[in-house]
Amino acid sequence: MGFIEQNLTNNEKIVHKGHLHWFAYAGGLALIAALWAVAMVVIALNVPEAWVFVVVTLLALLVGYFYVWLVSKNTEYYITNKRLIVKKGIVQRNTSEIRLVKCEGVMVEQTMLGRLFNYGTIKITTGEVVNTYQFIASPIRFRTMLNETLDQLDISKSLEDNL
Repeated sequence: MGFIEQNLTNNEKIVHKGHLHWFAYAGGLALIAALWAVAMVVIALNVPEAWVFVVVTLLALLVGYFYVWLVSKNTEYYITNKRLIVKKGIVQRNTSEIRLVKCEGVMVEQTMLGRLFNYGTIKITTGEVVNTYQFIASPIRFRTMLNETLDQLDISKSLEDNL
């Protein structure tokens, strides 16, 4: 059982789990690719002591890939029937929560690349505060699930008010 499941309140259920899109690390992955290309050029040119550079580059690639994997596996976005919970962190954990009854608006921003690769920025307004979450995978689906949960919350509140 994960951190989120252990910290749900009474009658709280997970409705949707979102995650970071791999494009969030495109800059780091581009740097790794550039290092790999340089290593291949060094090998092709038969530069003396090139093996040292190649070994260091391969280690950097492995460490970089492992870091990207760890960060992506440890950043989670949960919609429950009561809250939006965002958990980030590898060694140190940062958690933020928004009670759904406080949500006023949900916006999705997608660039051309975002539409092509299916990622975007979700903005949730609560009063005058705008909470921004970047590089969300499948942002339209995330927004739809959040809006459906908000609608269910409104229906439940209306039923309670009428009793």
